[in-house]
Amino acid sequence: MSISKEDLQQIIRDSVKSELNNSTVPSPIIKEEETLMNTKDVQSLFGVSRITIHKWKKQGLFPYHKINRKLYFKRSEVIASMKRISLSK
Repeated sequence: MSISKEDLQQIIRDSVKSELNNSTVPSPIIKEEETLMNTKDVQSLFGVSRITIHKWKKQGLFPYHKINRKLYFKRSEVIASMKRISLSK
């Protein structure tokens, strides 16, 4: 049995469309927007000086991100890092 290219494409289109209409695809999980903190925010969070924040950054205690030559810290990463540090003591 021989089938034309166009017929095969139509069969595939119909099959895919049918499967998509009949499938129950879970709705996408909406991630909470990540809160970016500057150095002052991190200072007030932990009650430490700016110098301490920069020391922790240099020691690699928590990751940082540079955006337009400014430092930012993801709140979730900072808190997770500090929790790891406190658990390891």
